[in-house]
Order: sequence, then C-alpha cells, then structure tokens
Amino acid sequence: MALLSGFTIYALTDDIKQLARQYIEANVFTPPMFNDALHVAAAVLTRQDILVSWNFRHLVNRRRRARISDVNMSIGLPSLEILALPEV
Repeated sequence: MALLSGFTIYALTDDIKQLARQYIEANVFTPPMFNDALHVAAAVLTRQDILVSWNFRHLVNRRRRARISDVNMSIGLPSLEILALPEV
C-alpha cells in the first residue's frame, strides 16, 4: 500500500461498466476483452488524458483507438490518447 501513496484509486462504478458495455456493443472490443474495455472506460470517465499500455494487441492499436474516439465523440465524452511505453 505504501507504493500506492500519492496515487488516486478510482472505484469501478456502474457508469464505467456501462461505457465498457457500450464499447462492446459498438464492436470496439469483443466480450472476452471486457477487462480492456473497463480499463479504457475508467480512464475516460475519470478524465485521464493518456492511458499508457504495453498491450499492443488490444489497446495500443491504431484502429481500435480510432473506434474508441468515435464512440466517445458520439456520446459526448472526451477522446483518450492511448500510448505505448518504450521497452526498457
């Protein structure tokens, strides 16, 4: 827990779950990728500017990022930059 001091931990809300379901309904993510959809929905709804990931297959994917932005724009939510961390 000491390592988490200084970080904000957000609860998994019904709104986050609903947005994740909207991503799945819009075929941005498949049902088995629900946790990835939750990750993105949590970042969007807590108004994060950037989501950093090493998940190239599911998140750091140009087409998927565009589709996430399309869904967000259609329901009045901000866009989210999804970037890869360089390998160290």
